[in-house]
Amino acid sequence: MSSSSKIRQVRRLCHQLCFASCVEEKRQGRHVELLRLRPHWSVLKREEQVAIIDRGAAIPFDISLPLPARDEREGSDSGVRLFWEHFNCQQCGRCCYTPGAGLYLEKEDFERIARHVGKKRLKSLCRYDKGLHAWVLRQPCPFYDKDRKGCSIYEIRPLTCAKYPLHPPLNEMPYHLAVDAFCPAARELAKESLGWWIICENNWAAILRKLSPD
Repeated sequence: MSSSSKIRQVRRLCHQLCFASCVEEKRQGRHVELLRLRPHWSVLKREEQVAIIDRGAAIPFDISLPLPARDEREGSDSGVRLFWEHFNCQQCGRCCYTPGAGLYLEKEDFERIARHVGKKRLKSLCRYDKGLHAWVLRQPCPFYDKDRKGCSIYEIRPLTCAKYPLHPPLNEMPYHLAVDAFCPAARELAKESLGWWIICENNWAAILRKLSPD
């Protein structure tokens, strides 16, 4: 087995076997004790890592977090729950009023919002994507209230908005949550959680030793 294949296997096994325990260790702050025991890149290269994360303010990319992504298993949302425990929205509205391609509306999103604002008005605020066969809400978002610095349809906002800044996992890190680096609060959480990677790495090392006892 090639080294890259072995790494993928180790990370997959870690996700299957350790997703609950690693989240609990992070919740309890065990990484602090581990970081005292040995030098780690999250401390030694913190400045470099922070500079990379901060590029998200100007360059669009996603950041993998040391938290397990959800899968089909019951209880696999423990990583998502810990994310929301630590995520602190700054109410900046950048995700709402920054011009972009638009926001895809699920069928349920469209119907729910249409009941509130009227179908004709909602269509006037969207464009229809023939490829997706779906309505796409134009940005800057017409429902962002600049005076109140908030969403005027917050209780019925699209599912994508409710999940933001969480994005689908990156191809190179398929078992970890990913966030949009454009979000200032997501960048702050990425910096705060750098030390959590030591727990992931300890789990990977333990699994690797079992796979290759020699």
